[in-house]
Amino acid sequence: MKNFVEAKTVKNWISDAKELAFIDLRELAQHTAGHPLFSISIPFSEFEINVEKLLPNKNVRIVLFDNNDGISEIIYKLAKNLKYTNIFILKNGVDGWVKSKFHLFDGINIPSKSFGELVEKKFKTPSITALQLSKKQKEKKDIIILDGRPFDEYNKMSIPGSICCPNAEIPYKISELIKSSDTEIIINCAGRTRSIIGAQTLINFGIKNKVYALENGTQGWFLNNFSLDHGKTKFFDKTPKSQKIKELRYKIIDLLKDKVEIIDFDQAQKLINDRNITTYIFDVRTNSNQKKELSQIRNVPGGQLVQATDKYIGVLKSHVIVFDDGDLVRAGMTALWLKKMNYHCYVVNEIPTKIKKLNLKLEVNFKTITLNLIYLQNFKNLKNIHIFDIRNSIDFCKKRIKKSVWTNRSIITKEMPNYVKSMILVTNDLPKASLIVSDLQEKDPECVIQVYFWNVTEVEHYWDLIDSTEVELDQKFIDFNFHTHLRHHGNKEHAKNYLKWETDLIKNMDEEERVFFS
Repeated sequence: MKNFVEAKTVKNWISDAKELAFIDLRELAQHTAGHPLFSISIPFSEFEINVEKLLPNKNVRIVLFDNNDGISEIIYKLAKNLKYTNIFILKNGVDGWVKSKFHLFDGINIPSKSFGELVEKKFKTPSITALQLSKKQKEKKDIIILDGRPFDEYNKMSIPGSICCPNAEIPYKISELIKSSDTEIIINCAGRTRSIIGAQTLINFGIKNKVYALENGTQGWFLNNFSLDHGKTKFFDKTPKSQKIKELRYKIIDLLKDKVEIIDFDQAQKLINDRNITTYIFDVRTNSNQKKELSQIRNVPGGQLVQATDKYIGVLKSHVIVFDDGDLVRAGMTALWLKKMNYHCYVVNEIPTKIKKLNLKLEVNFKTITLNLIYLQNFKNLKNIHIFDIRNSIDFCKKRIKKSVWTNRSIITKEMPNYVKSMILVTNDLPKASLIVSDLQEKDPECVIQVYFWNVTEVEHYWDLIDSTEVELDQKFIDFNFHTHLRHHGNKEHAKNYLKWETDLIKNMDEEERVFFS
């Protein structure tokens, strides 16, 4: 018996004291076209692959929803097989939410984006326009522009004269960069959220300098017809001296007092062991040696954890442990923001090599199946066989095997004609292919499915099999985020729409949604 629950009940659950995972099973294009504010996206096409990372506690309260098309019922069974015990389905799917007169939000990372706008409104975060900044640059004022995004985003496009210093690193490293309290500091990102959070972080940390968020970031700069830099590599990575780190520790410990608990190794392990709560642990350093040192613990730089929280934390009101090198500044400032987003936050005061010894108690029940792999040379001998490409649609549109058709799990498992008894799946993600093969063979055990793993080098050697004619992205590609996506390609209308969307988020929130954040 499946547990169906009304939208009004789910709305109440969001505001109560208990943990909740509210999961949108639709594909990314459908999610970004409109979803409840506090829902997270785990598309059906990759559900079993991602759910155990985002929902590590098998006892957490879960609500699934779809387009009222039966996907939730399928996932209900799959989640039970993965040992989840407390699962509900939103009655009538997303339509049930709308009919209850609750708002849908388009776009992505809505909780973090909305939070950024609320922070600016609450703290009256100082801002500076692109025109004002340009004037200061021309007048050679004593200013410094810090880009709070990760290096790869900065490298693609940046404000002329700016330096990359990801948000969580700024209060930790700023003393190595700013030598005068007269220097004005401008924080920018691509739009608004990280500019606001980065600037307010410095202000909350108590820096004496004037600090501003660049209004609308690189997009605001671009909309004012100023040129952006591309390919810049100015990354600030100077660590403070030991005496300065001690001073910073005292400062952050004072800021955390009565707000965020500082815990030791044993306390962290106790939280992780508690099966009645969901606990995440993150290394919030930028450029940490995480792969070698902390393979099980996820490295998410603090600025990104605040900027895209729903990407990394799947459970509302859950417990979050963060750490850095022991300076506590990066972890502490990250935790202070996450606490305001209604998470129970802790800073662990141990060195990373000791934190490595934590037993994370991860229970992973998803297993891939063995696939029948083939090579491109095999295609030359094949005739009249169906070829389905399940890679990301943006990759398919650039280059694909001739006569192949794009699809994904939610399409092929519902719409595959019964007469397709033999096929080839083209993939660059074997676990995703494994899900489709399992689904299809469960429906028809006699179906023969071969899998080609896309190999760039091999493709170059069999160019006669490849179609590189550009295919235009359209709404049939349900895995793509169409929300103002052309802003990334210099489309000013999309850039304007994106910025208006961000500033309008608060208007679309109801009172319950606003007060969810503390």
